[in-house]
Amino acid sequence: MAIYNPEVISAPDSEWRDYVRQGCERGVQGKIIESWRRCGRGGLNPYERNIPVPVESSQFKKRMEENLEIVELYQFYIRRFSGLLEQLGACSFVCDTDGYILSRAGYGKVLHFFDNISISEGSSCCEKVIGTNAPSLALIVREPVVVTADEHYTKTYHPAFCAASPILDENRNLLGCVDITKFFDPNISEELRKHLLNLAISLSDMIRNEVFLARLTKSSPAYRSAWGAAPRDPRESPVGDIPADRMRTSFARIVGSAPPLAKAVQTARTYGSKEGNILILGETGTGKELFAQAIHDEDRRVNGPFVTVNCAAIPLELAESELFGYERGAFTGARTEGHPGKFEMAHRGTIFLDEINSMPLPIQAKILRVVETKRVTRINGKREIPVDFRIIAASNRVLADEVAAGTFRKDLFYRLNVLPLRVPALREMSEDIPALLDAFFQACAVEHGVCRKRVSPEALRRLVAYDWPGNVRELKNCAEYLCFTVEGDEIAEHDLPPEILARRIDAPEPPAAPEEPKNLGSLERKFLIETMSGFHGNAVEAAKTLGISRSTLYRKLKKYGITS
Repeated sequence: MAIYNPEVISAPDSEWRDYVRQGCERGVQGKIIESWRRCGRGGLNPYERNIPVPVESSQFKKRMEENLEIVELYQFYIRRFSGLLEQLGACSFVCDTDGYILSRAGYGKVLHFFDNISISEGSSCCEKVIGTNAPSLALIVREPVVVTADEHYTKTYHPAFCAASPILDENRNLLGCVDITKFFDPNISEELRKHLLNLAISLSDMIRNEVFLARLTKSSPAYRSAWGAAPRDPRESPVGDIPADRMRTSFARIVGSAPPLAKAVQTARTYGSKEGNILILGETGTGKELFAQAIHDEDRRVNGPFVTVNCAAIPLELAESELFGYERGAFTGARTEGHPGKFEMAHRGTIFLDEINSMPLPIQAKILRVVETKRVTRINGKREIPVDFRIIAASNRVLADEVAAGTFRKDLFYRLNVLPLRVPALREMSEDIPALLDAFFQACAVEHGVCRKRVSPEALRRLVAYDWPGNVRELKNCAEYLCFTVEGDEIAEHDLPPEILARRIDAPEPPAAPEEPKNLGSLERKFLIETMSGFHGNAVEAAKTLGISRSTLYRKLKKYGITS
């Protein structure tokens, strides 16, 4: 470890020199001391709070637009670890290359503590602003780092353990940084430290890999035909007519023939000729946007725009201006000519509201009014603008449950749920995995001129047995990974990603001898267990299928001790 002489540091005062000297004496690592030196040169006092001031909404909006891909990928992947963060009492955030926080997630108590010290979306965790901390240091040294307790330069942040990993592209250019923070635990174990650091590294690696692969494949015609057409820019007007055969081929982009998928496609096709609003339910990564695009392509509005809105990615303070637009002078940084919102952009076309369940209740009320009146009033505007559009909304949660919990408006739910559509999870159609892989590998081969990959029987057995929590999107990412990392033309079992190899495949157990029900109660209990299992614990769908009320179903589940 390097030894630093605090006397040669240009310190602002003797108090600060003592602070650095004490750090050297207790063996603080060299890169932390170097960071302390930079903080001192910048005039930061370690005994002051050093709390950041969030940027104006217009500046934050610009940063969000510039880093939207990173934010969306972070929000997608962090959902997988939300339960773990809650359990550990930790939180996470992603920041841009300047250290501005773009999105957060995790344990509510920690997020509340963050709010008290202004560590929120739009705030800077830059070293020059708040002193030595993990994300700012990771951005400087371009490698994963841990900063814990009194290694933080500012005493305000001494209760924190922070692990951060930079997001680097293939040329080691900075794209941003992922941070994991845990507070109020001075005796955090070494094992947990490593676990949180590995989690930060895994998140940054997953984001980096998807950005890299997207750059390689997003412009390929084969890519678009296999995985769905690239989303149109809603700011661009459609040019020319849609080819005559497009309506006949749009659903052909959806690969697979499993009964649940075939039923969804058949239902979606019929919706193309109908006028009502559509609500698509399905887990994250199942391809809800692909279904929405296909329905639009078979609608009479096919020559109009298809505007996509990721409701989960819009910050609350920007949601109103994004959806409804604004007039000149609406807020600081607003364009002088004003700006149309997404509903205006979708005029004579379709607006796809993805993850509508993420919208806060005040914005839901405004959306309801637009849905009912087909008129939009911009922020600071004095007139109502008539709009003609079709809404296709999507949710990765059961909206009926959200209504019951009071987090989604009942009246808006009824307005959107005119034509319901459920997109199945990949685990429900595992027989389609070989066909999907073949389509993905074929697209890679055409795009990059490489040999078309094939999967060995052992590897395919692993892939089919895996539960694919990220659904088709995760399978697509896996196929891209294998396409670019496997040298030969056959993918062996050992070539598969670690998370797939980690799943143990047990030999099937011989079926138990059928047991004759002793009474009507045991038969009913068995039937309820099978029904709840078939709907993956979804009480709303199970009750609907059984033809009973949800309260009756809950009463029966409690009676037989079924925890779903």
